[in-house]
Amino acid sequence: MRRPKRVLAVDDQPANLVLLKKILEPAGFEVSEARSGAEALAVAQETAPDLILLDMHLPDMHGLDVLRRMRQTTWGTGLRVVAMSALATPEDRTHWVAAGCLGTVEKPVIVKTLVQEISQWLPGAGRPVPESPDGEKLRQGRPKDRLGEILVANLLITPDQLNAAVQVQAKSSKRLGQVLVEQGALSEDDIAWALSNQLGYPYVYLTPDIIDAEAVRLLPPAFLQEHHILPILKFGQEMTLAMADPTDQRTVEEVVERTGLQVKRALALASNIEEMQDRFLAGRPAATRAAAPGERAATEAQYLQFHLVQALQQGASEIHFDPSGDDQARVRYRLQGVLVDRPAQPTGLHTAILRHLRELTGVGDGPVATASTVLTVGDASILLVVTFLPTAAGEAATLALFQRHTDAPDLSHLGVSEDAVRPLRQALDAVSGVVAVGCGDRWLRSTLLHALIPSDARGKIWALETLPVYRRPTLNQTALGVAADAAPYIRGAVEAGADVIVVDETSGGEAQRAAYNAGRTRMVLAGHPDSDVVGLLSETLDAIGPALVASTLRGTLVARSVRLLCPVCKQPVSPGQAGPAGKRTFVPAGCEACGFTGFRGRRLLVDVWMMDAETRRLLQMGRTIAAIEGLLKMGTRMSDQGLALVEDGLTSLDELTRVIGAVPWTSPTS
Repeated sequence: MRRPKRVLAVDDQPANLVLLKKILEPAGFEVSEARSGAEALAVAQETAPDLILLDMHLPDMHGLDVLRRMRQTTWGTGLRVVAMSALATPEDRTHWVAAGCLGTVEKPVIVKTLVQEISQWLPGAGRPVPESPDGEKLRQGRPKDRLGEILVANLLITPDQLNAAVQVQAKSSKRLGQVLVEQGALSEDDIAWALSNQLGYPYVYLTPDIIDAEAVRLLPPAFLQEHHILPILKFGQEMTLAMADPTDQRTVEEVVERTGLQVKRALALASNIEEMQDRFLAGRPAATRAAAPGERAATEAQYLQFHLVQALQQGASEIHFDPSGDDQARVRYRLQGVLVDRPAQPTGLHTAILRHLRELTGVGDGPVATASTVLTVGDASILLVVTFLPTAAGEAATLALFQRHTDAPDLSHLGVSEDAVRPLRQALDAVSGVVAVGCGDRWLRSTLLHALIPSDARGKIWALETLPVYRRPTLNQTALGVAADAAPYIRGAVEAGADVIVVDETSGGEAQRAAYNAGRTRMVLAGHPDSDVVGLLSETLDAIGPALVASTLRGTLVARSVRLLCPVCKQPVSPGQAGPAGKRTFVPAGCEACGFTGFRGRRLLVDVWMMDAETRRLLQMGRTIAAIEGLLKMGTRMSDQGLALVEDGLTSLDELTRVIGAVPWTSPTS
């Protein structure tokens, strides 16, 4: 029996991979997938595919770099590679074929003809179909309307609904998407999903603070309203254009002709574009005006605001600006712990944004630096922590985003019960001592500390914070530059008469010693980046000695964050594949609701350990090894808590293993 032909599909858009598998597997192909260049190299070496469908624009490297690295290996010289791209130019196609690709497949793929199209490049199929001079493959019957094609391919509408809409469109000046929405065949959100995820257009939700009014003035109001577009940003010779239908090539060409600028397309809902047009075009004359030189200085600030708004809307925790060395710089957002690529930007804009960030944070010109500032983004107050690092290709910057709060946090939404932390609250009622809180995530550590601060606000409470995300009027709060600055401030808080001192990071010998010395006469909540009881206690003992720990430490809370599976797209694993018989477990898949990460939200796994008489006695005698061995025998409750989440279908076993290491499957309820 002949084995099925093996196809490796390489694409960073999960929706595209799902569609390719749905088309090719019923036709008898064995389909493997990869979402990055590095993963493609590994999978190709392992599976030796008969054909590789390779997206040219991957998050970690260009498709041609993947092809070049394959050709440099002994196993990759004979692999057959076909390029995939959404909007390739004729020059791109010529370059890719010259580099060794057999041909190109245009995205979105045509469901009915894809199998026939790729069969021409399989081993034994004969000579590949040549490309015509203008780059279009010699294939017949490709629909002219790309939007309708995408919607049908993703089963969002039926062919009959498309035909009916096309007939109405032919008799009017309306866009196809507008007709389909009016007919009730689908919603604006359906169109946005299809265009964004099948063609890779960035989706933006327009708000006034990310729109450059000077960019709007580059085109007449009537033209903007007629074509349902809105310029939102301009830098140098490039314009970012929000479009209800970014496949509208004719409109893009007209914008290029009118402005002389290169156009970067972005997708926005038609209703959202109309709302912003009403705001920015009201009372505006039809004549256009170019921005004066002095006004262009604000462009990088506008672009930064654009990224901040988008990152917050999408729930991102970080923005990464990285140079790539090819006149373009990478932009990535971290969503649910996963770095997701956003459209690249010119090197000049990258440099201007980083220069603006240095001005905002006042960090100076040092090559390696970290600084913070507070910004208002929409209605939110954001603490922005920026780290600058040099690379071989130029300077890079990582922005960590922390939304500020004014209320005490509630731990229940993180899965931490009041019963779990009650012993710590009771310990905090004492006059003196130290309660240690360990967590590697700075924001979560700050959240835990503020949740534990006594609610009755007895006496004076002084918080010393390297990450001041909670601004509470009942506390005295001091922002610290770095953890190394903590020691003199702790001593100062003691002299100032503080009854409770909260320090969000005490790593390092001097800060730990100052915190535990303060614990002789004051109550101290001491944060630490270690998320393991044994590790935290061991480091503390090494830093300050067993006698001081024995006399002051009252208890320890450590926590680790586990991601929750997206309830919309999580998939059950086959019986027996994971977990004991009868236990239904799930794995991440990826969908629009979770940004194709497979995860939405998180829970905390916690260990609470209270200093007991035996451990205190051992430490007073200097028998630190015996004290640590006693803790090791107690073990951790994190495994039990995590396995309960797995059994409830809230997270995956792989995610739990990632967070706490190898997990033996023993039911916490058995």
